[in-house]
Amino acid sequence: MSKDLIEYYNGIEKSIEDIYKNKAQILLEALPYIKEYFNKIVVVKLGGTIMDDDKSLMRVLDDLILMKYVGINVIVIHGGGKQITKLMEEKNIKVEFCDGMRITSKDAIDVVKMVLLGEVNSKIVSFLNRHGEIAVGLSGNDANFVNCKKKIYKKDNKEIDLGYVGEIVKINIDFLLNVLSNGYIPVIATLGSDNKGNIYNINADTFACEIASKFKAKKMILLTDVDGIKIMINSSEKLISKISVSKCRKLIETKDINKGMVPKVNACIDALMNGVERTHILNGNAEHSILIEIFTDKGIGTMIVKE
Repeated sequence: MSKDLIEYYNGIEKSIEDIYKNKAQILLEALPYIKEYFNKIVVVKLGGTIMDDDKSLMRVLDDLILMKYVGINVIVIHGGGKQITKLMEEKNIKVEFCDGMRITSKDAIDVVKMVLLGEVNSKIVSFLNRHGEIAVGLSGNDANFVNCKKKIYKKDNKEIDLGYVGEIVKINIDFLLNVLSNGYIPVIATLGSDNKGNIYNINADTFACEIASKFKAKKMILLTDVDGIKIMINSSEKLISKISVSKCRKLIETKDINKGMVPKVNACIDALMNGVERTHILNGNAEHSILIEIFTDKGIGTMIVKE
């Protein structure tokens, strides 16, 4: 073998060795974070366009599986807004919203149940269970573990009937602790029921906040389609990587935080005020955004802190 060829193969071996050394270094750098989150609860709310794109959804779920296997207790919350709207339109059911809340008629709640349980929940669970028997599909009305009542909503001093939209009254955390202690990832559709057996649709951000608050979770992560909270500074949009509750409230008042970001930010604020350690709004379409947030000091998206 010629000298040049020997040097060529030695160079390849050295490159491969460097690749594995880099991978080992990455694992070592993640070790403090793995220790910090071991046996802690992290609530992840799935949302945005990843729910419509199986490849994107599977990438996110693979991240959650890794988190489970390094000892993190993951609770997954999901809605299914776009899929619900699509099926309602196909069935010629009127689609109405009030301040971002879906007005949910009797026909609409039937569609909500059909989509959340029959389509979205079963898909997420089946994707997770490709890696073993690790996920179980639930909804808040299972064993009535999310007890709720009809939401009363007023606007301009006028009460608006939202239909079968619920407000959480009580959560049976022992029910979920039993699921977690048996080694499963609970995948929860955002439905709840009252003591009369009526089933209600619940806003997914609010649902995630309530679950995270009851558990005093280490972290609550809301996945969406944008990188986080962005505001205009000197005529250009800038991502805010870290922001306090008080600053968020001011930006909501000035309408610098507006539209669909308001309920997400309010959910984060409520969670922090009720014992959740940290809350995040991340872009679910950014590859491995959850892992980067949890296992590195780089961070990604927007972290909202108490003060």
